[in-house]
Amino acid sequence: MRDYLNANEKNQFMVLQSVVQMMDGLRNSGVDGPRMSSILEEWSKRGNITKEEHKNLKTAETFLRKFLASVYNRLSPKEQEVIKKRLMKFDFKLVDDYTLKKMERDINDKLQNAVMPREQFYSWCSEIMAVKCNSCTKDWNTCELYEVFEDNYVPESGFDCKNCKFAYNLDEVEPNE
Repeated sequence: MRDYLNANEKNQFMVLQSVVQMMDGLRNSGVDGPRMSSILEEWSKRGNITKEEHKNLKTAETFLRKFLASVYNRLSPKEQEVIKKRLMKFDFKLVDDYTLKKMERDINDKLQNAVMPREQFYSWCSEIMAVKCNSCTKDWNTCELYEVFEDNYVPESGFDCKNCKFAYNLDEVEPNE
């Protein structure tokens, strides 16, 4: 047996551990959370659970706890620490298909499009322009940066160069005497 879990096993362990934490009321602060004791109580009150189902649910809880404890105890101390830290930040939610697809679109959008504060973007543009636009003679129609600057409202250089409104030439600026 290994004394560590691979990424997939770790995620599966986290999900199962989260289920146990929810059974204990540690997730969702126990508010309308699926605490095992309250589930059994509520279902019993409504007469919607047989003795066999009650026993099976309690048995499932017991064996799930035994499994998790056994796996955790055979892991190295370093791996146990990683699990503890990740578990504090780990959560899973049940979501409907619409919400899941929306979240996937949002994630894909963020992977496709970088988002940053405008001030930081302008600062980066200035650095790029210092390298690419100073003394540039390339026609704006063939410049990849032109469209990016134009689409993102980057201010023109103000040098009124014939080839591009973002081009400039610092050699033309007279030093302050």
